[in-house]
Amino acid sequence: MTTTGPTRRLSSSKTSSFKHASLLFAAWVSAGALLTFVRITHPAFGVQGDLPLHYHITRSFERSFSEGQIFPRWAGLLDGGRGDALFTFYPPLSYLLSAALMKLLGIDVLASLKAISLLALIVAQGASYAFARQFFNRRQSLICSLTYVLLPAYPLIALHRAFIANAVALSLAPISLLGASLLLSGERRARGAAIFATGFSALILTHAITTYLCAVVIGLMALIYLPNFGWRGVARLAGAGAVTLALTAFFLWPQVVEAGWIQIGLQTVQQDYHNYFLFAKSPDGSRYRLGWADFNHIASVITISQTLMALLLGLLCLKILSPKMSPTRLTVVARFGVVMAVFGLIISLPISEMLWRYTPGFKFIQFPWRFQPFVALGCGLLAATANEIWPSLNRKLRLIVTAFLTWNVIVCVIFTIMLARLGESNVTRAQTKSLLSAQDAKPITIEEWQRMLNEGDRKYTSYTANQLYFRPHGADYYLYPPASSPGGLSIVSGRGRVVSQKLNIARREFLIESEEPARARIETYHYPHWVARLDGREIEIKAEPDSGLMLVDLPAGAHRLTLDYEVRQASQHIARAISFAAWGAFIIWIITRAAKRFRQKRTLTQ
Repeated sequence: MTTTGPTRRLSSSKTSSFKHASLLFAAWVSAGALLTFVRITHPAFGVQGDLPLHYHITRSFERSFSEGQIFPRWAGLLDGGRGDALFTFYPPLSYLLSAALMKLLGIDVLASLKAISLLALIVAQGASYAFARQFFNRRQSLICSLTYVLLPAYPLIALHRAFIANAVALSLAPISLLGASLLLSGERRARGAAIFATGFSALILTHAITTYLCAVVIGLMALIYLPNFGWRGVARLAGAGAVTLALTAFFLWPQVVEAGWIQIGLQTVQQDYHNYFLFAKSPDGSRYRLGWADFNHIASVITISQTLMALLLGLLCLKILSPKMSPTRLTVVARFGVVMAVFGLIISLPISEMLWRYTPGFKFIQFPWRFQPFVALGCGLLAATANEIWPSLNRKLRLIVTAFLTWNVIVCVIFTIMLARLGESNVTRAQTKSLLSAQDAKPITIEEWQRMLNEGDRKYTSYTANQLYFRPHGADYYLYPPASSPGGLSIVSGRGRVVSQKLNIARREFLIESEEPARARIETYHYPHWVARLDGREIEIKAEPDSGLMLVDLPAGAHRLTLDYEVRQASQHIARAISFAAWGAFIIWIITRAAKRFRQKRTLTQ
């Protein structure tokens, strides 16, 4: 049987595509492994940056996940087992990924965090490549994808500071930008709507600050696209945004309802954005603040270096940026890259004080350098643009700009290497495990914890399993060592004893025998969603003064006491129903569109 010409060509095309995809994936894995290898194999992995916090959040999420809660609301292992409402406000997707990896691969928490550190870098390159392919060929898109993660901004977030959820969200952000670009330009509008709604929903469910920053970037994109594509693109984007809100209503609406129940405002007190403007000085002479000031100087140099790179690349693209030139796809993408760099520089300067103070939600960004990964993406787009128009550039301009770019690239490479390494040579794996488990630690005050920070005492790591911001009003301000199970029950007045207990994150069950009327304390902070039942009958829960723990009154005799975390607000149930219906309709729409397109292609090939 002989192979026909069209079949042979199709087979050759599939082979070529597979080979190209394999080479791309190999390049992305190599870049990710190059950045993460030293850090994830280091004995001190787990005690640097925000890793201790993510370790304990992941531990609590995995416990809930094992108990059958796919999207838990109560972080029961935090705050010494007293728990807090972190999972109502902190997006769950990166922790769901960790829990899934732990179950599928049989690995522990630290191993899952290592896997996600590498995975985020690989996905970031794939997502930025997909975004760049809207404008460039394969080679230029590869340049953009590598630039995104190899410039120091992404390693600063993902590795040095170990903002794990932030890093995962940044890996997804280019997908949202791709969808927004397709909607604004009017190209493949249905595909753009599907990509944007899916990508931005994933972003919302991964990290709030990255979602906010990505929305700012999309706003800048809309302004750049507006003169060329008009208001219809903005209207399409707004419609897709409304769909996204419906898809994520189950997560967003509870935050609106419950924001007043917790102490979220404390976040902006600890990290004041004024301390992170370019080369800002330490507000005091404490070791903790001096350390942050030193780090901020490094972040400031990175900001300057990346901004300079974007402007130098913009200088190479000056020919197509000229107002006299007819606008093209390269004009739009080059303007986008330059505008992101300029905006990133402006918000890093003290002159942006009014923007930080009065723009709703802006101060929660905390660090101006959090925007720099988007600047790195802009540099990648500009580098790809310069590569495409390179033959048409003036030779003298190329030589001069390339000379400055070379030194700029060297500076960025040095910083990337510095950020990728982990300089904790005196910490062993045993010490890392001890600091994270903190078996001998005692509850301390915030002042004692602050003293540890100022003195550089590593024992402060033992108290990262506390989230004061998400404790309910009335809760105490003590910091507790990590707990292995959620809070149990003790008799605080009257004579009685606990015969047996079953402690799950969202459900507690106690068999109690009391010789006289007694009062029991449940070692969990009193939050409105907790419901107590005595022998199946609902009873009142009181909050203990000063501690904020739950108190219940018990009559004499043998009783069964249960506590369940139940969401009863009708509005929250309505939000879940909206999301459920929206996801159902959205998936049916995607399947219908895909089936229609498949039929059309089949008809054309017959």
